[in-house]
Amino acid sequence: MTTALYFKPTWERLREQVEAVAPALRVGLYDEDGGITLDGRAVTLAELAPAYCWIHSELFFSSRLDDYFRLMLDCPTLRWLHTVNTGLDKLPYLELVERGVMVTNNHAQAIAIAEFVFGQVLAHWQDVAGYRAMQREAQWRHRGFREISGSRWLIVGFGAIGRELALRLKAFGAEVNVVRRRREGADCVDTLFTPEALHQALPLADVVVLACASNASTRNLVDAAFLDAMRDNSTLVNIARGDLVVEDDLRAALDAGRPGFAVLDVFNQEPPAPASWVWQHPRVSLTPHTSNAGSGMRRRAEALYFENLRRIQAGEPLVNLVSRRDIV
Repeated sequence: MTTALYFKPTWERLREQVEAVAPALRVGLYDEDGGITLDGRAVTLAELAPAYCWIHSELFFSSRLDDYFRLMLDCPTLRWLHTVNTGLDKLPYLELVERGVMVTNNHAQAIAIAEFVFGQVLAHWQDVAGYRAMQREAQWRHRGFREISGSRWLIVGFGAIGRELALRLKAFGAEVNVVRRRREGADCVDTLFTPEALHQALPLADVVVLACASNASTRNLVDAAFLDAMRDNSTLVNIARGDLVVEDDLRAALDAGRPGFAVLDVFNQEPPAPASWVWQHPRVSLTPHTSNAGSGMRRRAEALYFENLRRIQAGEPLVNLVSRRDIV
């Protein structure tokens, strides 16, 4: 009989759905005190010998995530881990993949992040905060705003997030270009640039969105040369990873007006230090790594897990199976 190790709060909320998909699955529970139980009695990891593990958002935002990972690393019977993460650079996923564990990740955030990017740029271009300030001061003053229609966007990295964003931008009449090595799946964009042509693409864009993975080829990608190639009054959006950006270079570039504005949801240090310049800079919109927190994200993430749970029992290929090259 196959055994899984689930975080107890997740199991208590989703037990009926799990049992409906996998009625014969033997489930051990990892609780908020670090204990493991099976059918109400305490057991060791070796006694449970789980084949499946699941990092749900309830575990991801708990104090037990690191301990749960240590258990997985110490578990020779583990065959499959599904995670709520999209990015795989912050935890030892690579070690599991190299050990032969099947790791599947989550792209349920893509819709939420695409809407977040769209909303943040719209709010900046329409100066929503300025309208509210005028309202508070009872000012009736007509002014224009910048449209998405006819604007030119460059998406660096084109996975699920980039695709969802491109579909929305095209519906609003924007030109969408992407930086990506492969053409497959990029049918909805206008121009595909290879990474080697990045600096040719940057001066063409009104908005540059970082949506790529953090790895050896992308860390510190956004440096002084990258920023100097951007257009005056353009907008930089980072919903990927903080370490893609050299923050001191970005500060100098914003002070010089190129780009003219930055939407930053991720940072090298999270949260940024209280004295960090990013908190008060007039050309920065700062959000607390929350671009994925859409109202439908959890529902989509759980549906993906249950589909993979069905597939692994049926011997079918898993969705979003991660390889070594996706991490390094």
